[in-house]
Amino acid sequence: GASGGGPGEPWVLPAVWEARRRLLESNMTHEYLPIEGFGPFRAASERLLYGSSRRTRTTFQTLSGTGAVRLALTFLARFWRGPLYLPGTTWANHWNVARDAGFARPSTYRYLADDGLSLDFEGMIEDLSRAEDGSIVLLHLCAHNPTGVDPSPEQWTRLAELAAAKNFLPLFDSAYVGFASGDVDADAAPFRLFLDRGLMPWASVSFSKNFGLYSERVGALHVTLASPDELDAVDGHLKKLARAMYSNPPAFGARLVAAVLDDPDLNALWRSHLVTMSDRIADMRRLLRAHLEEALPNSSWAHITSQIGMFSFTGIPKPAVLALRQHHHVYMLDNGRVSMAGVNTANVAALAAAIAAVLTPPP
Repeated sequence: GASGGGPGEPWVLPAVWEARRRLLESNMTHEYLPIEGFGPFRAASERLLYGSSRRTRTTFQTLSGTGAVRLALTFLARFWRGPLYLPGTTWANHWNVARDAGFARPSTYRYLADDGLSLDFEGMIEDLSRAEDGSIVLLHLCAHNPTGVDPSPEQWTRLAELAAAKNFLPLFDSAYVGFASGDVDADAAPFRLFLDRGLMPWASVSFSKNFGLYSERVGALHVTLASPDELDAVDGHLKKLARAMYSNPPAFGARLVAAVLDDPDLNALWRSHLVTMSDRIADMRRLLRAHLEEALPNSSWAHITSQIGMFSFTGIPKPAVLALRQHHHVYMLDNGRVSMAGVNTANVAALAAAIAAVLTPPP
């Protein structure tokens, strides 16, 4: 998924435009970065995720969020004793990355309820309660991909308590920090909650969506550790793994992110962009729901607005999805997942009308 401006238009964030202008006018060179990446970027990413926490950690710049998940799972497959648990419904590429990192058969925990639209939280708790102590549990920090269904703050608290009791290693996939709600601190709250509970959470962070830097592949792996001695050991092994995978990360996108986050004015401007982007998605959700409820008054579409982020599980069955493609040239995944970033004021009414047409029984 990719977020844009107007209908079909990509949007380069003005804060990124200005940071790019400054970089291109500077004496920027093109030398290799260290294996662990660009120092100012790594520090800025830490501040964004950890907030005021002073917990011991190490950070590696990675090839976006995917590269961070791969680096983390490759390390854990070699050096961690516990199995890996993925949500039963998750980003499809998690399975590819886990397999290639060394987890041939990850376990799963329940996530979506039988209605396919809401969280099966009690099923999630039940499955994780049965998981082996010390398991690696992958969690979506916010704006769950592909469902848009997130735990509530109270549910996150129960998950943190369970994780502490079971000595889990939580791995947060964090592709939408600030993009989900428009508020970085709100979106980072589950990670910080786990920190406050004494856990050692890891996080893969992507700057593709929240900075619009899709092609630059800017990401970070954050690893919370118990002591400086543990930090030295983990840091050394991560360097060996990163060196073998990609040697060292690219510089330009990381420099852009650091230039924005380290400048108070650009940082404030960027945070206003987050509100703009998240508000646009929320507005499209409200519009689509309103059009659908008008066209299909006997159906409930509340899940369109209760979900959050770039994607929505619409609940449209596969036969109707295929009819949308064939007869209306509307495209979504077979499971009914739609990219809300592709919905805009110019097409939302037509989209709702097409959905109504395929869901209305013939006379």
